[in-house]
Amino acid sequence: MITTIFNRLCRQNINNNMISKSDVGNLEKQQQEQQFFEVGKVDEVPIGKMKYVEIQGKEIVISNIGGKFYAMDDRCGHMNARLSMGNISKDGIVTCPFHGARFDATTGKKTKEAVLTSSQQMEPLPKTWQNYLEQAGQLMSYIRTYDQQVFEIQAEGDRIKIRV
Repeated sequence: MITTIFNRLCRQNINNNMISKSDVGNLEKQQQEQQFFEVGKVDEVPIGKMKYVEIQGKEIVISNIGGKFYAMDDRCGHMNARLSMGNISKDGIVTCPFHGARFDATTGKKTKEAVLTSSQQMEPLPKTWQNYLEQAGQLMSYIRTYDQQVFEIQAEGDRIKIRV
């Protein structure tokens, strides 16, 4: 109904030379950007799991926390790793598989900075590699970790939809 009213007003304003056709095109584009996109079925994202989707070039991770769905940027706000390849805790904290940064899937907020230390379980590396990794770690320590953008998500029947 809102779309019908919007279209009628645009046609009237074009006829009265109040707005141009390109303005209407821009308004229609903005309206399309506000629509929901179907990204999958509810049973594709079981409780405690995540799913990767891409909508209009945006990489998004869908999380199912206690039967409620959430959506946020899939690329880590630290070094761009895919969060959907990481882990999600029962309380909805997503851990990046690359450096261990953590994000609240319900808000997108960073809950823990990335960890830039080497694992104690690794075999000792040659000295040249140790020096290289130490220097790389020092450089990476200046890289900030940013909160994730969240997206509106709905479950309608057995379908999941996201607004980007």
